[in-house]
Amino acid sequence: MDIIWTKPAKNDLRKIFNYFKKKVSLNLANKIVDSILVNTSILKTQNIGIKEQLLTHLEQEHRYIIDKNYKIIYFIKDNIVYITQVFDTRQNPTKLK
Repeated sequence: MDIIWTKPAKNDLRKIFNYFKKKVSLNLANKIVDSILVNTSILKTQNIGIKEQLLTHLEQEHRYIIDKNYKIIYFIKDNIVYITQVFDTRQNPTKLK
């Protein structure tokens, strides 16, 4: 399967990178983003995610995988994985809706 990052998901990744680059270091920012990208690449061959209960009101069946403090939310349509959001799990979960 191919993986497509939606614009909001790309923005989430960019915000994560910029935050850690500014607050900690460029090295850590790169490690966090690289880890997220590596973990999402698994979705090319395996549908391992858990159904996201907070997004059941949407048409697609959203699923997620976890990478450290981040919930990577996606759905599959026509054999393509669409990454829709990278959500920091330290936030209030209701922000996900």
